[in-house]
Amino acid sequence: MSDFIKVLDHLHFTLKKVSVVKVLKPFIIENYYDIENTVIFPINSRLRYGKYIKKVKKESFLFIPANKVVSLAFGKGRSIRLSYDDFLEEKTKYVAKDNFLRRNPIDQKYLVLNFETKVLNSINIFHSKNLKPLVIERNAQTISILKDIVKERYYRYPGSEKLIDLQSQRLSIEIIRYILSNQPLFSSIEENFKYFKDERILDLFQYVSDNIDKELSNKKLADFLNISEEYVGQYFKNNTGYSPQDYIELRRMEEAIKMLRSDDESIKVIGMKVGFKDTAYFCRRFKLMFGVQAGMMRKRFNEI
Repeated sequence: MSDFIKVLDHLHFTLKKVSVVKVLKPFIIENYYDIENTVIFPINSRLRYGKYIKKVKKESFLFIPANKVVSLAFGKGRSIRLSYDDFLEEKTKYVAKDNFLRRNPIDQKYLVLNFETKVLNSINIFHSKNLKPLVIERNAQTISILKDIVKERYYRYPGSEKLIDLQSQRLSIEIIRYILSNQPLFSSIEENFKYFKDERILDLFQYVSDNIDKELSNKKLADFLNISEEYVGQYFKNNTGYSPQDYIELRRMEEAIKMLRSDDESIKVIGMKVGFKDTAYFCRRFKLMFGVQAGMMRKRFNEI
């Protein structure tokens, strides 16, 4: 528990996007993915997810940890199946911003939030190979928070944006508490608490972030840690669950998406800024990792 308290003391929350979207016609995204955590709360419609199309019950919501691929089914009725690439290409055919001045009780609406929760600005607390998308069912505390966010989005009172940010931060803490109270779920993120027992791994994370545009071979990592090149791979995998190069590529791609969403630089320039000298190779690896073309990631699912 002391490790958990230490983690929360260093937790940094950033709300990236919040919106209420209206489904125009039913659809299924076969491979939804984002580098940020996603919460989807069905306001008055149906949401299903996963390989076996599990239903999210009333007064419940779906939490998708960052970097997890999941199938999502929106709306009622016969659905059109889409890859995430195809959905982003033709998004306005399927979803629209909710018009708060013209509310229709038959509209199929969803609250969608994207947020980061990082420890020491480098470790996503929910980033684990073992933590899968999960439904939090009929949890009064979290549902109350989500309904408050919806209300603030509807009425746009003075200070609404600030309150939405604070409520979203509360929501992220409640999700962490929910996971901690469920032993199988806690076991899936427990590895993220180990980092505080060996500060060298935290220093290494920072070294990778500071040098994301440079060559980051195992030898360079070993030299930084003052350990042998033969041992650095085992050391890194034991502490993170990733091989060094898998982790570095993931961090390069995360930074690439941040740049894609924050500026208008070309794919070539962004690739070089995150350490890829060959643009074609960068684009191939991006498509392989995320299932969409790099240019398609300039907007989130709920940016319309």
